[in-house]
Amino acid sequence: MNRTERRRQAKLMARSPTPAKTVFAKQLLEEAINHHRAGRLSQAETCYQKILACEPDHADALHLLGLVAYQQGQYNRALDCIMKAIQRDAAKPLYFYNLGLVHQKLNQLPEAERAYRQAFSLKGDYIEALGNLGNVLRERGELDEAYATYKQVLTIKPDHPEGYNNLGVVLKEQGRLEEARDAYQRAIVLNPDNAEAHYNLGVILFEDDHPDEAIARFRQAVSIKPQYAKAHHHLGLTLLWKQDMDGALHELRTSAHLLQNHGKAVRIDALHASRIKHDEEQVHYLVERGLLVQSDTRYQTTLTALREQVSGEANQRIRLSQEEASALAPSLNRILHYADNPALPRGALNPELNVKEIEQRYNANQPEIIYIDTLLRPEALAALQQFCRESTIWKKDYEDGYIGAFLGEGFSSPLLLQIAEELRTAFPGIFHQHRLLQAWAFKQDSARRPLKIHADAAAVNVNFWITPDDANLDPASGGLIVWDKEAPRDWDFKVYNSTAFQPKIREFLNQSGASPVKVPYRANRALIFNSDLFHESDTCVFRDDYESRRINITFLYGRRR
Repeated sequence: MNRTERRRQAKLMARSPTPAKTVFAKQLLEEAINHHRAGRLSQAETCYQKILACEPDHADALHLLGLVAYQQGQYNRALDCIMKAIQRDAAKPLYFYNLGLVHQKLNQLPEAERAYRQAFSLKGDYIEALGNLGNVLRERGELDEAYATYKQVLTIKPDHPEGYNNLGVVLKEQGRLEEARDAYQRAIVLNPDNAEAHYNLGVILFEDDHPDEAIARFRQAVSIKPQYAKAHHHLGLTLLWKQDMDGALHELRTSAHLLQNHGKAVRIDALHASRIKHDEEQVHYLVERGLLVQSDTRYQTTLTALREQVSGEANQRIRLSQEEASALAPSLNRILHYADNPALPRGALNPELNVKEIEQRYNANQPEIIYIDTLLRPEALAALQQFCRESTIWKKDYEDGYIGAFLGEGFSSPLLLQIAEELRTAFPGIFHQHRLLQAWAFKQDSARRPLKIHADAAAVNVNFWITPDDANLDPASGGLIVWDKEAPRDWDFKVYNSTAFQPKIREFLNQSGASPVKVPYRANRALIFNSDLFHESDTCVFRDDYESRRINITFLYGRRR
């Protein structure tokens, strides 16, 4: 049906009795679904809207319009549309299934659980809804209930490979590693092209210190599913363990490319003011130095206009118009520039560090907390500063005015990998057999406290700062506070790092008599400490300009035992 014919039909339908409207709506729905299946979301949305203009209670059009919004990242709008569809027809299990998906994206887990349970009650063999119910229960830490749910999936469909894969995930989280391995292997037998099962089996081998077998599984996963970013990330880490620096960097950069270089639509209700301020400053910095040629001038113009709305209030979000979101998307969701950051032939660490004395200090402190000044050679520090200022890798924006970059999402370079490996090998009395598991960096706005109290899921934490000292307006602060009591062994990492758990952490520290160790900010100063220790950023007051943003870098080594 062409555009002229649709318009003619619409005019006729407005004057026609209900059967004509129904016929037209059915034809238009078929056309919309064809657009939708082909990924032409804007055309599909237009068709659904036309149906609803004539039949406001058309449940399928409301539901599918909600699905378009979900695929565009407009989760609140998706929720509204699907709820309206359910109000008009509460007998469709698919409606409740997709409602569950939206609630999950909004981190509304109790609501997601109810939606999946309702979908399953309407369709007793709806194993997709049952599997997602298990995922929600697992995400909430209800591992026994999740295990029982996955077993129920396999009772309904004993040859369901995804059921075995999900079962393996929960078994691993329960610490039942051999059973998890068996479940993943069963999933692979049932479906040799199950990339997730190969990846999950690779993670078990990776964590059990079988790098060669892990590499084989990760390679199999990415050969089946080349867009599998997590598998590329883990393959990169494992190659780093094997001292294949070039291969590691290639895989980490591939992961970053898959996650960041998509140019997808920007959520109109989800951009933090801190991200807008940073990106506007960074683009100006790069263009001014001839490092970035803007092919789309709308990007910089839009950022500059949005910057005027930034008030400086904590947690401010900027709502975008559709036009602004479209102008930002092609560049905001891409890594436009990587600064050259080669490894240094003479090494990156300061050669005058007293290794024996540092190791003795670390092991003498119980719990282990030390700091080292002048960690890096001057040329390594300068190169790292340049990489962080120039590379457009800062894609994670958070409340409280800070933004982040992670190892498999852009924060990787030959120099960074060199520093991570030199630290591990230079201080065997601290790192022992522990290998790099994760790395990230955070940039902070000028007068914010970037990180709330938390602990990290690792054995050894290295946290160092690279912004020049003259940017720090209060030399007595700006660093890190580490508490001298370890997190209880039975506390789950995901739970105790949530915002909702903050009061319980404070209560634990108070009742256990924990004392804070305050380490003021200094450029090129590194803290090395037991990752089980709770820590938080100190009060920070830095100059309010792009080059003065406080930058901290974190390396995590080994697993919490």
